[in-house]
Amino acid sequence: MGMSAGAVAEPTELGLRERKKRQTRDAIREAAVRLVADRGLERVTVDEIAQAANVSPRTFFNYFRSKEDALAGIDKDEIEETCAALRARPADEPPLSAVAAILVGRLERKMLDPQIQQARVQMHQSHPQLFGVHAATWRNFERRLAEVIAERTGLSADEDPYPATVVAVAMAVVRSTISHWQATENPSAATLSENLRAGFDSVARGLTPPAPPPEPSGPSPAERSPTGAV
Repeated sequence: MGMSAGAVAEPTELGLRERKKRQTRDAIREAAVRLVADRGLERVTVDEIAQAANVSPRTFFNYFRSKEDALAGIDKDEIEETCAALRARPADEPPLSAVAAILVGRLERKMLDPQIQQARVQMHQSHPQLFGVHAATWRNFERRLAEVIAERTGLSADEDPYPATVVAVAMAVVRSTISHWQATENPSAATLSENLRAGFDSVARGLTPPAPPPEPSGPSPAERSPTGAV
């Protein structure tokens, strides 16, 4: 499964209105995470989130039902948008390649900010109930992707485990890559993209381990001897 830049391009260009909706949705979500991670859920209001995102409270409610909803990580519109992109992938593309392309493209578009990711981790640690909401929305996301894979393969998502397995493998690559990326010294959106592509390429090769890095070359025995003698 090649993961070239062309492979992750979205099938159609979004119109200006849709791009602005994406940007607004992401700005609200980012503002909510920053504020709640800094102050705590109970000390943050919808009005404050809207102000931090440079939108009105009315606009906030056009996208999210509550501040908890804004903190969920992915919403219904984004789920359906991603499913539509998956349906539009080439019909002869292997299922895992199609899901990988969509997920890589989604993360590259969002250009994940390491500080936001760390703030989200802190938020979930301080408010475990939010992690439950987050996990539930992602389970729904994975279920919807599996349904699309079932459509593409002519299988039943309820009776055959294959569609859910494809999605589970793809999500495992995403989660392990993000976890490793967050732990690096200087995480960046570029390194996340590179690592994610490498992760999917590794799966495509059957998870054959990469060659270990070369051993550092130390001084020769003669160099270690004070007199130069072995």
